[in-house]
Amino acid sequence: MSQEQQEFGDHRTFLPLGSVVILRGSVKKLLIVSRGSIVEDAFFDYGAFMYPEGMIDANIAYFNHDDILKIVHEGYADEDNDLVLEILDDAYARFQRQASAAATATSALPSVEDADPFASVRDLVGDDA
Repeated sequence: MSQEQQEFGDHRTFLPLGSVVILRGSVKKLLIVSRGSIVEDAFFDYGAFMYPEGMIDANIAYFNHDDILKIVHEGYADEDNDLVLEILDDAYARFQRQASAAATATSALPSVEDADPFASVRDLVGDDA
């Protein structure tokens, strides 16, 4: 476990590429083709294409491990995969730390109610007078 994982206290596990899963609330199988994607400021464990259709118009479904209802088939894994899993786990811990810091920074900003919406207008009027 890396220093970042220990500091943040979170550890992710990832299925190998090529795994086929069924998500909760679905009957359709998905083939995992990517791991550790960040889409619109959200971290997703997996990206997948429909199985057996494959890639259709570059549509990809993003989801997390907790969304999986059933693992139909686990893909191939070797030592190279293990190395990538360590990198992905570190990336997830880093993403979580940055997201937490950003949330803290945002909450420290004055709220809209606290801000004076007319301050810049008054500044302009004061310069012309």
